[in-house]
Amino acid sequence: MSKAKWWTIAAHEYAVHAKRKGFLIATFGTPLLLVAIFAAIFAFIAFGDQSNSLGVVDQAGITQKLPATVTITDTLRKDVAVIRFDDENLAKAALSKQEIDGYVVIPSDYLQSGALRGVANEGNLSSDARDRFKDYMQKALISNQPSLNDQRALEPIDQVYNRKPNSAVETSEGQGILLFFAPYLFGIFFFIAVFSSSAYLMTALVEEKESRVMEILATSLRPFELMVGKIVGLGLVGLTQISIWVGTALLAFTIARANIEGMANLTLPTNVLLIGAVMFVPAYLMVAGALGAIGASVSAVQEGQQFSGIISILMISPVWFINMIIENPNGPLALFLSLFPFTAPIVMMQRVALVSVPAWQIGLSVLLLVGMAFVMIWLSARIVRVGMLRYGKRLTLTEIRRALSLGGQHGE
Repeated sequence: MSKAKWWTIAAHEYAVHAKRKGFLIATFGTPLLLVAIFAAIFAFIAFGDQSNSLGVVDQAGITQKLPATVTITDTLRKDVAVIRFDDENLAKAALSKQEIDGYVVIPSDYLQSGALRGVANEGNLSSDARDRFKDYMQKALISNQPSLNDQRALEPIDQVYNRKPNSAVETSEGQGILLFFAPYLFGIFFFIAVFSSSAYLMTALVEEKESRVMEILATSLRPFELMVGKIVGLGLVGLTQISIWVGTALLAFTIARANIEGMANLTLPTNVLLIGAVMFVPAYLMVAGALGAIGASVSAVQEGQQFSGIISILMISPVWFINMIIENPNGPLALFLSLFPFTAPIVMMQRVALVSVPAWQIGLSVLLLVGMAFVMIWLSARIVRVGMLRYGKRLTLTEIRRALSLGGQHGE
């Protein structure tokens, strides 16, 4: 096979599809959309329905051991000062001057009744104010119990470290959540990148058949050269896309770790990302080969999209079994799905995140995926050889079987 010919096709496919509006919008728009969504969530938490400063009038005398002004902190929300007033008239005056957003009166019978009285210009204290007063009251009550450790009474459990039986590896709750979601987040990127670039291949083959460009290509290229060139070129398009997405996600994670206290101790599951990186190329080649065979067999893009839905269903089917995989990651179902090429990437990433997967299972999974990729490319090249000149016609099952049985007699 002439390297110059297939590489020329690959370079042409990359140049054409990397400039498509759809590719550019999906590649750069997806990270921007995710950033905008998370920014909106954090902005809502940080700035929505919040108080600046609050007052308290203590008629029960339970806050006397606290400073006159106590600052209530929160990881995501701004700090709020709670100011103690000796008289309710002083609190009313501060409220009228907008020095505080509201105040709470602690009645003399609070310890028996548990009832408080809130005053605000709107009539009701905001939910944020009520939350802050709850924290303040906990501090006040604990300050009256000198035998208690204030910090442990306020936060009885700082962190729970989990591990499996006979394992010395411990993970925090936050790290466990990250381990759970990382494979599926990476899997979403993986799925979109693989299918978008592979779909370009199928569409290009159908359009070239309809426009009879295939007839020109057939005079200078063998079908195998044509398919390798297209698959490599579009594979580089998909690799570019997922590299930008993963790079953006890593940057966002690094910024979050540096600025959000609760994420400071989280670490990326590098073993999961490594498995995903190793499986991306053969998974793409496998799907591209399958969609290439579909593109060479059908006569219209819409018809090809219907058949490609079968491949999509196979790839996303692990989502249906997520609970069973998590409950028994070394069970027969999880093992089978992590070895079956069309479901292996996502399931193997999930298993590696949850348990120690034997090296032979990872190796066998990658080997089966690579083998299926070669089979699909071989299959697509054989079908392209017969279908590339069938203008306006769809290959029948009989013709496809004939193409496979006779392909080796005429060369590729």
